[in-house]
Amino acid sequence: MSPRVVSSALLLGAAFLACPASAADATKEQCIAANDHAQELRQAGKLGKAREQLLVCVAQSCPGPVREDCAQRLDELDKATPTIVFEIKDASGNDVTAATVKVDGQPFTQVGGAAAPVDPGEHHFVFEATGSSTEKVIMIREAEKARRVQIVLEVAPPRAQPGLATGTESPPDGSTQRTLGLVVGGAGVAGIVLGGVFGLVSKATYNNALQNECGNNPGNCSTQGAQDGQSAQSQATISTVGFVAGAVLLAGGAVLFFTAPKAGRVGIAPTVGTGAAALNVVGAW
Repeated sequence: MSPRVVSSALLLGAAFLACPASAADATKEQCIAANDHAQELRQAGKLGKAREQLLVCVAQSCPGPVREDCAQRLDELDKATPTIVFEIKDASGNDVTAATVKVDGQPFTQVGGAAAPVDPGEHHFVFEATGSSTEKVIMIREAEKARRVQIVLEVAPPRAQPGLATGTESPPDGSTQRTLGLVVGGAGVAGIVLGGVFGLVSKATYNNALQNECGNNPGNCSTQGAQDGQSAQSQATISTVGFVAGAVLLAGGAVLFFTAPKAGRVGIAPTVGTGAAALNVVGAW
């Protein structure tokens, strides 16, 4: 008996024992289809999937010629399938045995440090253990056996909690405060314009009452003249408040705009009352 026949017989026996019951009961059509599919997968570089199909067509229920052809292809496939061994260590150089490994997003199993099969090509590996993680892209070449790759797990940086600043954060550039300064300054300009308008209205109301209702004598006013005089006084009060508040807001806006810090928090609390106005600026620089 030739060595090739002996090798095929051994592969057949081992494959039969390794195959599930569904593979052992494969029909003739299933055996032929598995053989054809295995060749397509082999050409596509999916050696692991091709091996699964060949294990189906080496079952005892398959026709002899198909079984022998699949056994030969399985032998060639096992020789072509690359294997890899990962030596996973922590930052101190100690072996890490509890790490999980994923290849292209799928679990990758390496039992007891033994070489594990993997399809040829470029793969993205992720290695994780408690508090540490490392990613690595590795090009696997066909028929490369027991390639040893050392992986050092990197300690993951602590995650910043919401609302807490970390030392790596860049400070604000002050644009927010400058924008706020423009808004406050704009409100100040509006207040000054409002004060001017009500000042003109107050003067017109007062002059009209004095000439038409009081005969140019404030002490000799009619009832309507007295009411117009009170209206003029109220309008004058609004004008004064508008001028004062506008001036304060305009000044505050200028301060905010021209003194915008690189880092800080600023709070604005304008207060307006009858005949008075104020702008409270609270900040941390």
